[in-house]
Amino acid sequence: MKKVFSLVFILFLVIKVFAQTTNNINPLYDDSEVPRVDITINPEYLQIILQPGNEESNIEYPATFQIKSTKYSIRVENIGFRLRGNTSRYAKKKSFKVSFNTFVIGQKVQGIEKLNLNGEHNDPSLIRSKLVWDLMAGLGLPAPRANHVALYINNQYFGVYANVEHIDENFVKSRFSNSNGNLYKCLYPANLSYRDDNPNAYKLIQYGHRVYDLKTNAERDDYSDLAQLIKILNQTPISELPEKLEPVFNVNNFLKYLAVEALTGNWDGYSFNQNNFYLYKNTTTGRFEFIPYDTDNTFGIDWFNIDWAKRSVTSWASSDLRPLTKNILAVKEYRNRYYFYLKKLINGDFSVQSIQTKAFALRSTIEDNVLADPYRPLDYGWNFDDFYNSFTSALSGHVKYGLIPYVTKRIQYANSQFSIGDIPPIISNVTWQAYGHRVPILVSADVDDEDLAEFKIFYCTDKDGYKSKSMDNTNNNHFKTTIGPWADKTKRIRFFFEATDKNGNKTREPLENVYEVEFNQIDLPLCINEVMTSNTSTFPDEFCFYSDWIELYNYGKTPISLYGMTITDTLGKPTKCILPNIIIKPGEFKLLWADGQPEKGENHLPFKLNKQSEEIGLFALTSNGYKLVDGFRFGSIDKNASFGYYPDGLGLPQILLSPTPGLSNVLTTKRFEMVLPQIITYPNPFSNRLTISLSYQPAYDYTITIINSQGRIIAKEDIKKETYTKYEWQPNGIPSGIYLIYITLHGKQDLVIQPQKVIFDKKSN
Repeated sequence: MKKVFSLVFILFLVIKVFAQTTNNINPLYDDSEVPRVDITINPEYLQIILQPGNEESNIEYPATFQIKSTKYSIRVENIGFRLRGNTSRYAKKKSFKVSFNTFVIGQKVQGIEKLNLNGEHNDPSLIRSKLVWDLMAGLGLPAPRANHVALYINNQYFGVYANVEHIDENFVKSRFSNSNGNLYKCLYPANLSYRDDNPNAYKLIQYGHRVYDLKTNAERDDYSDLAQLIKILNQTPISELPEKLEPVFNVNNFLKYLAVEALTGNWDGYSFNQNNFYLYKNTTTGRFEFIPYDTDNTFGIDWFNIDWAKRSVTSWASSDLRPLTKNILAVKEYRNRYYFYLKKLINGDFSVQSIQTKAFALRSTIEDNVLADPYRPLDYGWNFDDFYNSFTSALSGHVKYGLIPYVTKRIQYANSQFSIGDIPPIISNVTWQAYGHRVPILVSADVDDEDLAEFKIFYCTDKDGYKSKSMDNTNNNHFKTTIGPWADKTKRIRFFFEATDKNGNKTREPLENVYEVEFNQIDLPLCINEVMTSNTSTFPDEFCFYSDWIELYNYGKTPISLYGMTITDTLGKPTKCILPNIIIKPGEFKLLWADGQPEKGENHLPFKLNKQSEEIGLFALTSNGYKLVDGFRFGSIDKNASFGYYPDGLGLPQILLSPTPGLSNVLTTKRFEMVLPQIITYPNPFSNRLTISLSYQPAYDYTITIINSQGRIIAKEDIKKETYTKYEWQPNGIPSGIYLIYITLHGKQDLVIQPQKVIFDKKSN
């Protein structure tokens, strides 16, 4: 099928949204207005989708998608369109799935492959799900983003829909910086109770689907990690649970989720209804992450004749098997943290004032579109007054509370059900970026405490003892620091955190054990030996332009092919530039131009370097994905200065005394004071013969080296001091261009003379 993908942005979007996107704000989920979504589909396909009896069908039909607001317009052809949901498939107001990559593999819009357009037919306010997602996001949880849209199908208005982010490999990649772990969709009755040591025991099917449905790595179909988690959760004594569970499960984020679940009365989640959540095995941390979804049955919506506003937050879970909630809350430290998050929400985002302000703002945004919604009345007979009043009053049937009255009563009862004193700080959202031992590890974490006094990281390698370092508070108790790099080859780093408040209460994260990082690096004698981030006059390329450059060096004893390798200025995006199949011989240097102009040839890269701060990585493709060969991060470098290894390929990179593109960095260090002769070349420019000499006879033997703009050695001549004479160079079979003349004096220690640029011009013959 023909792929048509068009994006039309007006100037306002370019100016405003671009800045937002860098902060993980996607214009598709902008909730400041109600964008219009148009689905254009063959009427016969639409009739099949909506036909009674096809409610459970997941067949996708081709259609055209367009979303338009006052800020942007996006149109995509060849999308997939179908029904979605569970009970909502049988509602009059249907919910729909939009898939951008069904018929055009890899097609995305703003990094998104799929959209969930939810009719929210059970919720007269249409905002309950949105409120819950925003509460979770406010706690730093991996919650879907959402806004409201006006849906038109074949130019017929279908009403106001919640546009909710789909949870898939793109979602987990955006939250955890990896997507190669197992992602399980967990549906009723997913209670996480122990069944058997055999991982296949958790592939059980009920109600026509796997209860724990593996959505990634499906070809392997390996449930070993899930079986391990469930066994630890169910068969570990409570006294040992922190030690066993924390290495495989993100406990603190689950406690935050529990606080939101209990306060909002989200009975259709894990704790009460064993339903509606994902588990993702974060391959960076080795821990499972708990990701909730479908949160419309909240804020007093009830089908069980239970008053959710009064239900105790201390015994919120069902009386049936719910080991994840019950066993975690049986640990005193975890229970106190849960109470802390309840109190934090009650005093903050879940306060009556906060919810009322947010709810009324959303009502004002969507009310004009709700008024014209033709499908809202069809399920429960609700009119516009019901929509408007549902924010402050109960309706008949399952809507037992208005939004604001529910929050008021929930807070009243919750405050009477638990108490909490001064507890130690809580450390959560621990993340890190680790690539290789020469690349500093970026570590971050959040700390919750009103009176934090000190926050430190303790770390060690396999070869030394623990060192400590204070973490920097970057924004609202979000802390960052770097540890490393290490000159010696280091395979593994271990670390933990300690936070102390002003009253002396101290906590350790994790409570037991340590975090462990294994570097994902290949042991290959190939390195990024030298880089220049601001080349204004040092050495030009073959087109006589002064561009930034990167020098590779083979410090091994055998040739190395660059086939399957990539180079990047963003370590998190290793495939930014796929390198050509070039062989680098032992001891040879290879020069690459970082000019953002790959059309100039195989030695030119599709990105430029930043002289203020930069990171560079060389990666190789393996059976387990891309792994780092070499790389480093560095700060500001002056123009015409270079950064690299001394000696070549060894130690830690540093600012070098003078650049040597295509030559050894060892020559750049000033060994002892002496007056060196100067290189004399004439004529310059030249057409067929170049004379090279020194300003006086040297006291040492020396070597003349001529290299081209790619760093390749074109000519090399060793000269004894006794036979000092002028050297005549006649180029043969090489193109016109700029060449660099190096002369190295071989005394007790080698010294390089300031190189000389020469211009070879065939046309002047």
